[in-house]
Order: sequence, then structure tokens, then C-alpha cells
Amino acid sequence: MELIIRQALVEDLERLDEIEQICFPPKEAASHDTLESRLKVYGRSFQLAELDGKIIGFINGSIINDMVIHDEHYGDTSYHDANGAYQSIFGLCMLPEYRKSGYASALVNALINTAEDSGRKGLTLCCKEEKISYYEKLGFVNHGKSASDHGSAVWYNMILKLNEGTPSPVD
Repeated sequence: MELIIRQALVEDLERLDEIEQICFPPKEAASHDTLESRLKVYGRSFQLAELDGKIIGFINGSIINDMVIHDEHYGDTSYHDANGAYQSIFGLCMLPEYRKSGYASALVNALINTAEDSGRKGLTLCCKEEKISYYEKLGFVNHGKSASDHGSAVWYNMILKLNEGTPSPVD
């Protein structure tokens, strides 16, 4: 079985929405409409993993100029700046039966490569405390508690620094 990572398309929306609802609690999950907006705007910043033609997970986030994610970024695609300095990660979703297989890490690494190739200064995400060590293994550094209260949860700012060059658009 070969894992294929590709840009997500609007045609993938229904499956991506199903996976989002499985992977996140209702208060944290992006809505169907939010996912659709992201698919239309984020371009290569919204990638999915397929195994034998079946979508098993995805990663998405906007390109922003802030080193950390703010709550308003999650639901408003107007903050996406194709020339921005940082690739954010709003969600990394992998169906439960495919977790601990390396597929989620492959998605993160694909987005890191896209960001690096585009001259981004780095990647930024917010995660819960139990996910800090996972992201640290991928090169992210914990910058402490986030001001975010998205979904009424406690989040931590994780940053992976890359280039210090001038970003080029990926869309």
C-alpha cells in the first residue's frame, strides 16, 4: 500500500468533513462551511493523505504573518496571506485506525517541505499538552501556553523555524 500526499480539492470536502468530525471534539472541529472556505483559499496549505485511493487524513492551515495563531485565524480565511511569513497548522487529522503508522508525520513533513520551498520563516501551531512531545519530535519548539481559548481548551504555541528569507506565494 502506497501513501499518496496531495493537495486537497473541493471535491474531497465531504470525506474531509467526516474525518474532521471524527478527529476533533465538537467545540474544536471546523464546520463544513469553514472547511469548504479553507479548501477554496489555502491551496497547497491544505493537503491530504490517501492510501489505496481512500482519504485517511489531512493537514491544513493558512499562511499568516504572525508567529503564533490567534483565535480569529481559525474561522476567517481573509487572514490567509499567500506572501506571509509563517505556515500555520490548524488541524492534523488522521483516522484512528491509521494512527501510529507514520502517516500523520508524513503529512506534517510534506507541509514543512512546502513551507520551506516557499521561503517561509517557519511553521506555527497550537496543540494540547499531551501532543507537545509529538511535535517536538518533528522539530517544533514549545513556546508556552497560548492565549487561544479555541474550543474552551488549553493550548500551547509550537513553532518550527525555517528560512529567514523572503516568502514566495504557494497558491
